[in-house]
Amino acid sequence: MFGARPTLLYNQLTNLIIDSIQERQDQLRLDMQIYAKLGKTAEKMSNRESEVAQDPVKPKGRTLGAIVEFQIEQDIIDGVYRPGDRLDEKELAERLSTSRTPIREALRKLAASDLVTIHPRSGARVSRPNMAEIIELFEVISALEGFAAKLAATRATEDQLAAIKAAHETCEELALSGDAKEYFDANGVFHRSIWKAANNYALIDQITAVDKRLAPYRRQITFHPGRKQNSRSEHAQIAKALAERQPEIAEKAMLDHVMILSDDALQLARDLRL
Repeated sequence: MFGARPTLLYNQLTNLIIDSIQERQDQLRLDMQIYAKLGKTAEKMSNRESEVAQDPVKPKGRTLGAIVEFQIEQDIIDGVYRPGDRLDEKELAERLSTSRTPIREALRKLAASDLVTIHPRSGARVSRPNMAEIIELFEVISALEGFAAKLAATRATEDQLAAIKAAHETCEELALSGDAKEYFDANGVFHRSIWKAANNYALIDQITAVDKRLAPYRRQITFHPGRKQNSRSEHAQIAKALAERQPEIAEKAMLDHVMILSDDALQLARDLRL
């Protein structure tokens, strides 16, 4: 009579363990399917991290949540979702073949970086800064990128200077023959190669945070008639100053380049009636 109860408890515990293992196996299978579908996203994360290498001691996130966050962020930067667009959790979960939990977590993190705004009633939307905020953001990033160029002129290794030169040459080629999307991506590589060459990771973090908020506007500017050609000559001045290790000239060239972009961004903001 007394032996029956321990046996019952043992069986219940065994069943719980089996159920837990089965649930974990099911989750692992789901995760593998999601990782396979988002494989290109993970690859893009790796490429971006290789362009702007962080402290090697700092761990790199490869969790499902990190991949989902990166994909939504990239969609905003690429213009899939434009400023003011609603980010529906259910729709995102279906498109990314995942549950709503990592979507919700990703949106919260993107809201913390001001790329997304979460409204109590209407949910998450892509942040839509007004004209005054756009001006402020460009003032900040022009100073930060100018300082990065100044540091790069004195701190860059020969390999880093070679990477900047290669990125500039790619931009030149695409300015003449490539489409705007290819040029926008190459332009990002050029700028990030300069940030990296500053060899100041705290500075890189600050620039990256502001750049993400401005990316939707910078991307649209790339499609303006004549912008690629103008940017080409501005990049040439920056690359030349860096190659000759002239910090003051490099800083001014970068400041001028980014502030010209701000004028274009303000016109875009007016067109969008921000």
